[in-house]
Amino acid sequence: MKYLCIDPSGTGTTGIFFFANDKSGYKFSEYKNANWEEHLNFVVEIVKEKQPDIIIYENTTYIYGRQHQGTVGLYKLIGGIVALKYVFDFIKEINSIAVNQVKPFKDKLFAGREQLESLTCKAGRGKGWKYKRQKISLHQLDALVVYHLWSGGSLESKKIIKKKITQLKLKKRLGIRQKEELTRLEKFLAERSK
Repeated sequence: MKYLCIDPSGTGTTGIFFFANDKSGYKFSEYKNANWEEHLNFVVEIVKEKQPDIIIYENTTYIYGRQHQGTVGLYKLIGGIVALKYVFDFIKEINSIAVNQVKPFKDKLFAGREQLESLTCKAGRGKGWKYKRQKISLHQLDALVVYHLWSGGSLESKKIIKKKITQLKLKKRLGIRQKEELTRLEKFLAERSK
């Protein structure tokens, strides 16, 4: 399976994290422009090149304390991303993670209360975030977090995933989100075992 994860911006910087279970591995990229249509063209070119099975993007809550100039462009870009499944027949599904899930998780990463395997951060000039020793921007970090939250943590090692599955199975009753997480984790583990 191939996944394209997007931190969209209609007028600023769009961050991308591409992940594949096969030998092609992962890739980060980003695009800066003030025009949402150029961001959509950038995403379309990556979709053509990588042919992802699943696209996951950071979605807005659509309700802000204040609107800003880039909001309309962001809405248009999100509409374009959602429409990609009607253009490319290899896309099996398009999903999203709400920004109000991504930002708190990222805040926990900054504070050291959460960790992702292979993700490190060093303070100071010229330092910053690295994933598997590759420097990444904050927008690329958002795209990585989108994948991590959507997948239930499948970036982590098989050992960690198996532990999470066991913990969920040991619970007497699972809520809807926990059942969804268990299903996703089992699916990812099965794909990695192929």
